[in-house]
Amino acid sequence: MRTNKTLDAYYHGKHVGTLAETPDKRIAFQYSSEWQRNGFAISPFSLPLRNDVFVPNERAMDRFSGLFGVFADSLPDSWGELLLDRHLETLGYTL
Repeated sequence: MRTNKTLDAYYHGKHVGTLAETPDKRIAFQYSSEWQRNGFAISPFSLPLRNDVFVPNERAMDRFSGLFGVFADSLPDSWGELLLDRHLETLGYTL
């Protein structure tokens, strides 16, 4: 079975765009049509407000595990990740 690995991004209840995993484990991003009309560039240098599918470059693979910085910044740091992993293990999830 093939799974669709996408995630919609919202800002104050408005759909900003969609993230999707590529076959090489990068995370592509595209702004929603409405956000393109009424929104702003969430990362002006790496994600300008255009109707494109953005895919991170090799540098982002090394720095942000295949994410754009604006999205990587929303994830826990290494300490928070360790705490989350431990908590999930107590719930019976193994990673």
